Amino acid sequence: MTFVQHLDELRTRLLRSIAVILAAVLISMIFYRDLVNIATIPHYRAMSWLGASARFILQGIGSVGSVMKLAIIVGFFFSSPYVARELWGFVSAGLYRNERRYVAAFAPVSYLLFILGCVFGYFLLIPYALYAMVSFLPLEKIDPVLAIGEYLSFVLNLTIILGLVFQLPLGMVFLTKIGLVPPDRYRSWRRHAILGNIVLAAVVSPPDLLSMAVFALPLLVLYEIGLWCSVWASAW
Repeated sequence: MTFVQHLDELRTRLLRSIAVILAAVLISMIFYRDLVNIATIPHYRAMSWLGASARFILQGIGSVGSVMKLAIIVGFFFSSPYVARELWGFVSAGLYRNERRYVAAFAPVSYLLFILGCVFGYFLLIPYALYAMVSFLPLEKIDPVLAIGEYLSFVLNLTIILGLVFQLPLGMVFLTKIGLVPPDRYRSWRRHAILGNIVLAAVVSPPDLLSMAVFALPLLVLYEIGLWCSVWASAW
């Protein structure tokens, strides 16, 4: 295949990917009400635990932008498997057989770990973080009314961060496979990893002990999973 033919194939795959992304984003925008309802469920759960009212206010034009951002991110998420397939179809032709095998093994695991991180944030970290933050308030005097824009940004940012954080075991295995970090070194770094995970939890999670614990404990488990997967990968 000539260079011009490669460029033509790349253009075709990019156009198809862009068309799928736009279609997915458009569908998400059509169902934006349902997306907002789904995104606000963690807040309603947290407030039900406290017996408090769960209400939102529309504050400024930024709230509308957050709703649009939610629809765009959901559209990108659901179109990403097709985009990855198109990218893989273009890139795989230039890879060696063992490289194709590694990518074919790593890519689905990465996607699954990202989903697990999002699920963890949606069902555990976000509601418990909201519960912890609001529980400090005198609810007999203060109603926990949130701006919908700030809330959606909080949910989106924390969900994406968790999806990325859950890539930790895969990153550890990758570093082992390319020979940079052997499993024994991960064992020697365990204490540093515990301290680093606690610091990361303090920086990323909401500023309360319950949220930090809910965030830090899975990180420690992920590190141990990454360690044992690295041991297995080094022998594979």
